Amino acid sequence: MSDDFSDIAESNTDYVAAFPGKDVPGLPAKKMLLLTCMDCRILPHQALGMELGDMKVLRNGGGQLNSAIESDIVVANHILDCDRILIMQHTQCGVAAATLEGVRDAIQSNTGVDASQFTPSVIDNQMEKLTRDVKTLRNNPLLKSNVVVQGAMYDVETGKVDFIDE
Repeated sequence: MSDDFSDIAESNTDYVAAFPGKDVPGLPAKKMLLLTCMDCRILPHQALGMELGDMKVLRNGGGQLNSAIESDIVVANHILDCDRILIMQHTQCGVAAATLEGVRDAIQSNTGVDASQFTPSVIDNQMEKLTRDVKTLRNNPLLKSNVVVQGAMYDVETGKVDFIDE
């Protein structure tokens, strides 16, 4: 692996040669938005049987709702016709296994900088957080009345998506 991005630029050349997205519209064909984790074991479109152009995807550590993500979802609901929203967390999540102190210690150890005031969002109880995020989004008055919000858990060992009942 290269320390710069030359390997990525080279790989992009192959992608460009067979680029599948030339005529794909910007609005999602399945009217769906997925919020999921940035974990590299999740291939969102493949996991959900989607094609290029079927859904919008937002990713962050843990697939968690926060104010910035919630704002993006509201915009996607009104401007991008995303009327189905799936919040999908996953098993073996590093953000769910981490502690605030552990994250701060790792940062300080790697940088030598005091990270005691750094406050990333780690997850204490993953199912509770997922359920709370779904409820929060369902109760957001800025979303259209017809929006459907669902939660799910993706198993990184099997690829199975289990939809949760709140």
